[in-house]
Amino acid sequence: MNATTKQINYALHLLSEHGYSVRFMNAGFKKLGASMRERSGRVEDWLRSMNRAEISTLIGQLQD
Repeated sequence: MNATTKQINYALHLLSEHGYSVRFMNAGFKKLGASMRERSGRVEDWLRSMNRAEISTLIGQLQD
């Protein structure tokens, strides 16, 4: 199952609160598990490529 729109929007919100770009990926996303190839794209595309478990893990990391 792909990530839900609600999960994607919440992840974008948390990324913004933590000072991450919410448009384009950069090297800072490596800490969050994004591969080099993924980091060349857009943040929303990266989030949409995740399944529900993966995005839940990301949200958990950002909430800690």
